[in-house]
Amino acid sequence: MEHEWLLRVICAAAVGGMIGFERHNHLKEAGIRTHAIVAMGAAVVMIISKYGFTDVKAGDPARLAAQVVSGVGFLGAGIIFVRHNIIQGMATAAGIWTTSAIGLAFGAGMYGIGGATGLFIVLIQIFFQRKAVQDLVRTDLTVRLTMKPEGSVRSITKAMISRGYTVTGNRVFRKDESQEWILESDLFCFKDMRPSELMDYLKELENVVSAEYIDPSEKS
Repeated sequence: MEHEWLLRVICAAAVGGMIGFERHNHLKEAGIRTHAIVAMGAAVVMIISKYGFTDVKAGDPARLAAQVVSGVGFLGAGIIFVRHNIIQGMATAAGIWTTSAIGLAFGAGMYGIGGATGLFIVLIQIFFQRKAVQDLVRTDLTVRLTMKPEGSVRSITKAMISRGYTVTGNRVFRKDESQEWILESDLFCFKDMRPSELMDYLKELENVVSAEYIDPSEKS
């Protein structure tokens, strides 16, 4: 009997790892290890719930397994975060929750439903991940700012981030013989932004003398 239980755990870990492999390939927060461990743990809990209390006459064999559904919810909540007013990690969190359900299915000996659900998750993630990437509008630009001597690169960077942009690189150098500094920043965002609006916003900052968009080939 224990060999059968072990097979259930192995199958759960394998299917969970398959789901995690797809998430890992898309550079998501939870990868192969997380999904495999969640599925395997859920399978073990289900096995214990069904067969671990046979010496007890009265009891509810489903009570222990039921805690997996709510318990994994806390794990998924730790993956969801908000960045630039965009909620990220929802699909991965939902995948982990469903992976726990797959583990419960294998733990109960329902190989068919567990394997089919795992396959469906991978197919859904792959198909709609590609569609989501195609629907995203990415805006890339490089800006050149002339800063006053008392200007702070950190404060200006925070100002650009507050407008929904991600700053991937900063370069600072002195402007000729003057006291002013030049800041070149590489930016991008996954929104249909208007660079001209960002330029107007940056020009209004207290320690910014001028702001302009530059072509990547002109980077210093």
